[in-house]
Amino acid sequence: MITTEDQKKLQIEGRSVELVQRQWDYLQRGTPLLSGISPATLDNQGITKLSLDEEKQALAFFNKQDGTLHWIKFIPASGAASRMFSPFFEYKNARKNPNFRLDSYLDSEQGKALKPLYQNLKKLPFFSSVQAQISMEEFPEATTPEGFFDTFVEVLLYDERLQYPQIPKALIPFFVDEVGQELTPFYAQLQEAIEVMDKKGVVHLHFTISKEHRALFKEVEAQFRASQSAEINEFLKVEYSFQNRLTDTPFIDENNHWGRNKEGVIDFRKGGHGALLENLNLLDADCVWIKNIDNTLIGEQNDSSKRWQQILAGKLLQIQESLFKHLHHLEAQKEQSVLDPIVGFIREYFDSQYTLNAESKLDHQAVFDYLNRPIRICGMIPNKGAKGGGPFWKREARGKTLQIIEGVELDATKTEHREAIEGSTHFNPVMLVCGITNFKGEKFSLFDFRDEQRFMVSDKTLENHKIKILEWPGLWNGGMAQWNSLFIELPSETFHPVKTVADLI
Repeated sequence: MITTEDQKKLQIEGRSVELVQRQWDYLQRGTPLLSGISPATLDNQGITKLSLDEEKQALAFFNKQDGTLHWIKFIPASGAASRMFSPFFEYKNARKNPNFRLDSYLDSEQGKALKPLYQNLKKLPFFSSVQAQISMEEFPEATTPEGFFDTFVEVLLYDERLQYPQIPKALIPFFVDEVGQELTPFYAQLQEAIEVMDKKGVVHLHFTISKEHRALFKEVEAQFRASQSAEINEFLKVEYSFQNRLTDTPFIDENNHWGRNKEGVIDFRKGGHGALLENLNLLDADCVWIKNIDNTLIGEQNDSSKRWQQILAGKLLQIQESLFKHLHHLEAQKEQSVLDPIVGFIREYFDSQYTLNAESKLDHQAVFDYLNRPIRICGMIPNKGAKGGGPFWKREARGKTLQIIEGVELDATKTEHREAIEGSTHFNPVMLVCGITNFKGEKFSLFDFRDEQRFMVSDKTLENHKIKILEWPGLWNGGMAQWNSLFIELPSETFHPVKTVADLI
């Protein structure tokens, strides 16, 4: 438990002793199991498939903007690239075995992730940069195919000038353009935002990054701006923020004791992407796109993704127009409000089986409370692989709501969860459009709409020791649990994640 000395240290660091004690309780309990869940699908109206006419209408709605709304593209970008290079690290570790044979390793279960990399090494977007580093030094063993491959991996992982595994994934070359220039996902996200906004106002991007990498991001941003026109640079606004250290969370070891640092003080780790709710809450914006840093392409290959970001944004604006009219009506008319059209609106967009159940409130107050929340429209991709977390219905006091649930929040041994997982049809690619101001143009306090009980506890390894870590309710999971949500099916070509270097081939 927390000792008197621990309390003193926590207070010196500006941490809440009460919060840390509560987090200790969470770590003991483990991830809470959800109840009242079922899959959100096309068949049960949990996921909407837009017709071509509806797509065109949403696009037209987005394109008719007059520039008065403030849009921001919010991109979590602090993740290091080290995990991307795991097949190469595993290869270097396996090679320490005196009986190591490359051909046998490539055909083994352990080496199957390396095989496509060995066969397609020249297709990696950073091949030229690594090859250039090799040519600058003496590597006699690089004269054979196997020797060159081993040298390539050595330079890629450990060269002090490249430092690829140490820098953010955002700044790793992912693409090569028609003139051979290496381009990063950071570059691609900037270019995409410019093209999505297409002179409809300021092009505003917000990247959450690690503080130690800010200078590197600013340097790469300057390089990007140097390649753009004065007109674009005038409207392009790029800002950065860091995860607040006070959102870091404690962990416990396999003996159920606090994880402590070398000085014996309670130690903390990053609290997951749910900690970024604070960064999102501080944005000065009406509407926000949220997208993962690695889910983008360049040039014509990215046209579908750009188009669907505009469609989702237009759909948000369409819904908000009606939603805000209903809220103005409820505020003005109160008990005299005509409720049938409003109940019909809720059934059309948020819960087809909604029944007005005011309980301790008046009817107009109940529907006002239902509608007066942040709103998000989330893209969903048909699931063709292993099923797990994704879009689900969840029973709440106000009715059924659409939720994005993480795999760690589900227990396949529980009948309700197993049936929900087996019945799921889509997954969440993290392409969201969010409305974070109310019908009066005032910012919502987003913390008011987080489900604090959607925290997550996971098993991890730290320096060969098992630990249990605690993460805040995920940004688009429990962090947005009490938002109004609409899930729309996206085509699979809008999803291009990069989990390992093999995805770059």
